[in-house]
Amino acid sequence: MFIDTHCHLTFSEYDPDRAMVIGNAKKAGVKQFISPSVDPFSSRQSVILAEKNPRTVFAGIGYHPYEAQHTPQVTDLEQLIQMHKDSIVAIGEIGLDYHQYKGEEAAGKKQNQKILFEEQLQLALKHNLPVIMHCRDAFEDFFAVLDILPTQPGGVIHCFSGGLQEIRLAKERKLLIGLDGNITYSKQLQAIIPDIPLSVILLETDAPYLTPVPHRGTRNEPKYIPLIAAEIARLLNINIHQVENQTTVNAKTLFRI
Repeated sequence: MFIDTHCHLTFSEYDPDRAMVIGNAKKAGVKQFISPSVDPFSSRQSVILAEKNPRTVFAGIGYHPYEAQHTPQVTDLEQLIQMHKDSIVAIGEIGLDYHQYKGEEAAGKKQNQKILFEEQLQLALKHNLPVIMHCRDAFEDFFAVLDILPTQPGGVIHCFSGGLQEIRLAKERKLLIGLDGNITYSKQLQAIIPDIPLSVILLETDAPYLTPVPHRGTRNEPKYIPLIAAEIARLLNINIHQVENQTTVNAKTLFRI
């Protein structure tokens, strides 16, 4: 079976047919789903969805870096963990995203993101939960914040966008690397995938975003995970079943599901 380790099933794009989306994914061999969160509302909704779909959907709770501008309260996440610990398998998605600050100083905004990131990393360590991490245009600060911690949490760099140096730095910190539908059309990503060991790869759709070829331009769904696996198999010159089996082991090990 496959596991989609990053699909935003709580987002409004699935309000009309969420149960069907999950059912169609299961028909395609995708049997389990990690539903990460980006703000207080989606964190609560991910927990509710996980409790409605036990052993199938698992919740990640957390605040996307863009939430730093709203000063979200990490104590709210603490309360969710206390009340729903069995349904929560990760803190995420959390991290740094400097993309919108290109050409700006934005020092204060970046600092707010780093503070929020570190607070959520500390929460993950406190509760022995892995982290689902977002990093865009911010790898230097990203690794610097991680290195502040007394120990490194287990986790994944979601929708990996780095290069060979970032692969090396991730491996040094024993982090996994999430690969998404953009590997089916990004030549830059296709070039580095042979340098990523299968033992550290997780399959993700980031649905409803990053729809893989040949469905690009339509709403993404977890049922497209096999297309991502097939592209990884092609680039690594291995059988798709090797990708299926190893990435499932990787996901089950990281998220303890």
